[in-house]
Amino acid sequence: AIVSPLFRLSAIAVVTSKYWHSGGVDLPVSFMDVTDPALRARILQHMNAWGASANVVFRETAGVGKVRISTGLKGHWSYIGTDILLIDPSKPTMNLQGFTMNTPDSEFHRVVRHETGHTIGCPHEHMRQELVALIDPQKAIDYYGATQGWTPDEVRQQVLTPIEQRQIIGTPQPDANSIMCYQIPGALTKNGLPILGGADIDPIDYAFIGKIYPKLVKAPV
Repeated sequence: AIVSPLFRLSAIAVVTSKYWHSGGVDLPVSFMDVTDPALRARILQHMNAWGASANVVFRETAGVGKVRISTGLKGHWSYIGTDILLIDPSKPTMNLQGFTMNTPDSEFHRVVRHETGHTIGCPHEHMRQELVALIDPQKAIDYYGATQGWTPDEVRQQVLTPIEQRQIIGTPQPDANSIMCYQIPGALTKNGLPILGGADIDPIDYAFIGKIYPKLVKAPV
């Protein structure tokens, strides 16, 4: 996609075919196996952190949500943007394996906010072409196979296959500190320098999402 001057930030991206467009994000959320109301509220609090700068709201529903969260499946993941509408209502759209009230707050910042970034349409930032080009493929396959149990195909899918620029709204310069960027050790890069990744939504993330989903301006009374 051609980048509009509106988005001339060193920023994260959204997938043009999957983001929720300028009407913003207002999605009902249901929990498939979380019975503790305090945990549900804590997860929602971190999901709604994206709303600090943008028209993004997640609301718990007693019914079946468009966002359906499980904690019992393997891994931490979410479908991207409007893809959640294609998932069978009996299946989760986000998984937060093992999350409890005892999970460190840093993990709520790092994981819940990252997976919510996917839900609002953001792909992995480390899969921008410029960052993928820095990674040694064989070292990545060996590393993630040993540390995450991923197959070579999973590593290629998660780390080594760049997103085509025409599929996203973003700028030529990726944000290596974005919450949507994996931390890539220097041992895996061709120049020996790490890709730092993000442990929380950074100011560039907030600014960019605020442009994608601008807050509604109330008309004067």
